[in-house]
Amino acid sequence: MSVESLETKLEQIGAREILDAIADGAYITDPERRIVFWNRAAQRITGWPAQEVVNHCCGDNILVHVDKDGHQLCGREQCPLHRAIVTGQPSEGSLLLFAQHRQGHRIPLEVSVAPLRDQAGRTVGGIEVFRDLTSLMENLQRAKAIQAHALECPLPDDPRVVFEVRYIPEELVGGDFYRVEAISSDSYAVLLADVMGHGVASALYTMQLRSFWEECRADLPFPSRFMTELNRRLHRLAGPDGYFATAIFLLFDAASGKLRWVRAGHPSPLLLRRDGLIDRLDHLSPALGLHPEATYAETEAQLEPGDTALLFTDGAIELVDKQGSDLGEAGLVRLLGGFTSSGLDLGQVEGKLLEYCNLIRLPDDLTLLSLHRSAS
Repeated sequence: MSVESLETKLEQIGAREILDAIADGAYITDPERRIVFWNRAAQRITGWPAQEVVNHCCGDNILVHVDKDGHQLCGREQCPLHRAIVTGQPSEGSLLLFAQHRQGHRIPLEVSVAPLRDQAGRTVGGIEVFRDLTSLMENLQRAKAIQAHALECPLPDDPRVVFEVRYIPEELVGGDFYRVEAISSDSYAVLLADVMGHGVASALYTMQLRSFWEECRADLPFPSRFMTELNRRLHRLAGPDGYFATAIFLLFDAASGKLRWVRAGHPSPLLLRRDGLIDRLDHLSPALGLHPEATYAETEAQLEPGDTALLFTDGAIELVDKQGSDLGEAGLVRLLGGFTSSGLDLGQVEGKLLEYCNLIRLPDDLTLLSLHRSAS
């Protein structure tokens, strides 16, 4: 369908009047992302009048969308609207993006995109609807800064062991929590937890987990005791709301390579062996916060020189590709088959996860935490 035909169709069904009456910004493009309609709210929010944008490609230095991490989204593969047009699928939920105002400053937007089809079901364009989040974003930015400060965790410097962390919240603040700390000259305590949900509510629970870490510091050398106490405190905090967290807590002895660990409803950590094999730490206890009297059994494993332990939250496995196939833990193991234990790059792992789900960003909080025992 040509641009003129699409414009005529909008006139025929009265779409212009409807879209001009709503408070949210909206614009419509043809399949090549040339803008054919720009509503009044879009002009009010962005400062761009319709006569300056209609017949231009939406990527032509107009909104210049970036995500919360500053990644440019106006390329064809990264553009949410383009992906909706070529896949024929609307966005599953709202997206947090930042657009360029006509005066040059950035505007935080809540964005939804969808393809437009003709009566025969053919995709003839796309629509983007967006809402100004400026007032809300000021509070979220403060919350992000507070959470980042409270959860700051410098990684230990020890030639016998190398720690690496990659943390990507789905929103500005997230519900994943990690802690890595030396508790003696040889022993390191590591906690990775994933609070139910994501966003502000889950982020508040991570702040409590940080407090619980300090309150239970005397129990850190004893994984079973530490997780039992953490469970009791989280259960009291959650109350009738039923909030819970999955978690993995382990102690690593840098002198011997021994791992002592407790897994509470959390995905199995993976041990990438120096010889190329990948093992799982399977023993499972209940998630934290569900049952006040739950018990947590400690298990041991050995990390040999040159081996790497990989901990991760469920954002690394609860992914679906464009054929509808779940990645799962088995899929993550296959994905990691291209890495060696000494060459595990967490940034590249994240990239492979994005490739698998064919999205511009992951649909949940993601934390990857690796522990590599030096070969020498």
